[in-house]
Amino acid sequence: MQKYLSTNRHRESTSKHSKIQVAHTRLLAATQSDRARLIYSAAFRRLQQKAQVFSLESNSAVRSRLTHSIEVSHIGRYIVATITNMVINARHIKRNEKECWAQNSLAIANMVEISCLAHDIGNPPFGHFGEAAIKEWATAENIKMAISSSFNLRKSKKELSKYEYLLDDFSLFDGNPQGFRILTKLQGEDGLNGLNLTYSQLAAFLKYTYSPSEKAKDMEPKPPFSKKIGYFDSEKEIIYSTWNDLGIERNKRHPLSFLMEASDDISYCISDIEDGIEKGIIDRREFADFVISELKLVKLKYKGRNSICNVLIKSLTHKDKILPISNFLSFKTVLSNYLVEKVSRIFVDKYYDYMDLGITNTLISKETIEYDLLETLKKYTSKYLFTSYDAEKVELSGFAIIKGILDEYIKVLSLTKDEFYALLINDVKFINEKNLHIERRLFNRLPEKHLNAYKASISKISVRDKNWSDNYFSKMYNAESKEKEWHLRTHLIIDFVSGMTDQFSMEVYQLLKGIHVK
Repeated sequence: MQKYLSTNRHRESTSKHSKIQVAHTRLLAATQSDRARLIYSAAFRRLQQKAQVFSLESNSAVRSRLTHSIEVSHIGRYIVATITNMVINARHIKRNEKECWAQNSLAIANMVEISCLAHDIGNPPFGHFGEAAIKEWATAENIKMAISSSFNLRKSKKELSKYEYLLDDFSLFDGNPQGFRILTKLQGEDGLNGLNLTYSQLAAFLKYTYSPSEKAKDMEPKPPFSKKIGYFDSEKEIIYSTWNDLGIERNKRHPLSFLMEASDDISYCISDIEDGIEKGIIDRREFADFVISELKLVKLKYKGRNSICNVLIKSLTHKDKILPISNFLSFKTVLSNYLVEKVSRIFVDKYYDYMDLGITNTLISKETIEYDLLETLKKYTSKYLFTSYDAEKVELSGFAIIKGILDEYIKVLSLTKDEFYALLINDVKFINEKNLHIERRLFNRLPEKHLNAYKASISKISVRDKNWSDNYFSKMYNAESKEKEWHLRTHLIIDFVSGMTDQFSMEVYQLLKGIHVK
């Protein structure tokens, strides 16, 4: 494990803790620094106004992405504590590995916690419907026409097809690669290194290990960890540097990312149901009846390994009023504890396979009892929660809001490279001559932090670098290809929209459509 615990960063740290001589003390300090960088970031705070299931929810007891992420982080630390104890007592694990876990248990727990806290940081407003809206927008004719307009192409499908690769990042958009982009580019102040987390932390965050240009979807057989993209082509350099530093072969997973993934799986299945109960959408008795009937099927499937099913059924049916917790809370506690124990045992039993990066399945994988237990909950939420009127009405609105905002910004993406530069430097004369008044106002809504990331990607240096100047940027901008510039400009728009909270996106949509003007 030690080789996967690096304190190196893409930009060398100037912090005092980087000079600490004792390795495990330096690692602990570095992970504490990483944790602070995340929890004090604006992107993390915005999670409090992004929905877990129910968008624009006024009931504070119902989870937001923030409260969900905090709960996932608790499970993550719980798993690390359990694994540490198992590793220390395992006969098949060598002494040096036991010492590594004993000395670095707090640092490892911090790393898994940070991955858990950040796992949803790239999710757009309205969750998966926000993602779907971005994907649909990126495959529509409007955006293709924007490319034609920006590049002054003849309206020829053959000519346009040469540039459609520029849309791959967006037609495959997902909160995971956007989260990686936030951590490595958009947060922080220099526009170049983001939060500048340790390489170990970046690798532990990464759940999927391919970018669009690596074409994992076209490979046969399909490689592991390629169900979705894990990073955009715009961040390939940073993840390649990360893997090189840690000695990880490209497209392989860091061992600790499995723990973050399992923590999320354990947490969200149960918490979504609890939110449904809180909102009155789910009836406790109906839930118990459904789950008990499913648990009986699981018992038949796993004869001899099904004692947990009996315990869970009992937790849902007990009528002992002396017990201090409800049936549902008892069920939740029993299931969570069982799953933490199981995934920890799987990780330790196959410890050296994980360390050799030879595992290709998730910790909670198909054809296991732990998978089927969670699948029971997913069946219920699919049938009774996600199709509820409360959930669906806001999802429909959210889809229209995100796509509606992006459709307005087609105007900015239709500009030529020279026209967009006029907006960047606020060339009033050029703007007036070209009648770019709407485009200028749309441009002025873009956050400075995202513009700095765009400029840094063009210029290859930070906007805070001593060598930065308007003349230097102008030179680098003119030297950049129109394709690369347009790709970065599109990321700039997506960064803006996906970073919005649910409430703010609704306000922006109403503003742009003239529905509500303050």
